[in-house]
Amino acid sequence: MNNDELAYKLKYILHELGMNRTELLNACKTFNPSISKPTILNAINGKNVVAPTIETLSTIIKVCQTSNNEKLKNISYDFLLNDNIQEIEANTAQVYQEIGISDEVINKLKQYNHPLYYNYNNIINYYLYHLPANYFKYMEFLKFGCDIIHELKKEEYDIKKVIKFFDNDSYLEYLERNFKNIYDIYINIKNKKEIKDKSSLIDLIKILNSHFKYLLLDINKKIYDAM
Repeated sequence: MNNDELAYKLKYILHELGMNRTELLNACKTFNPSISKPTILNAINGKNVVAPTIETLSTIIKVCQTSNNEKLKNISYDFLLNDNIQEIEANTAQVYQEIGISDEVINKLKQYNHPLYYNYNNIINYYLYHLPANYFKYMEFLKFGCDIIHELKKEEYDIKKVIKFFDNDSYLEYLERNFKNIYDIYINIKNKKEIKDKSSLIDLIKILNSHFKYLLLDINKKIYDAM
């Protein structure tokens, strides 16, 4: 747990409760009469030497859950502590098996749906529903190009890695149809295991990447225009 992150969340809780620090302390004392002023202030200001105790967090959670604020009624230990649980839960694993999204991304999407900070589930559903499949294809192609450039810019680049970044059937098919000059260079590199003009290849890949960036921006623009 990061003290600054916890402090930020507690300040947000104060804002949602409409309380100042003294009022929060008094509210906490309702559930825990022994809680001290420094305990609450240090937690809010991010000045804890050690992490707040479970008892302290439990007291703050009770204040939130008994408030009239619907957002704060969903506060939990995991949210305050921002724990990164490494074990994949059964339902998360099932989602991963069905659609291939990693555990980290699933947890990120859950965070975006948390009522305290974000409530983006509707717009995320809208965006993903209207996003065409070729969006991800073009983004993957852009990533290939970026990886190729990153490798070529090294003083001692690995020719095998360059070939590997090119070596995608859909990517190569696209290059053969639309960027024959780059495709021919790739075939020559693959056959001879050498790059004659690295600078020229980097410039050509930059043009290729700009092409995919335009396609991606155009797809997003069409989604925005259709709203």
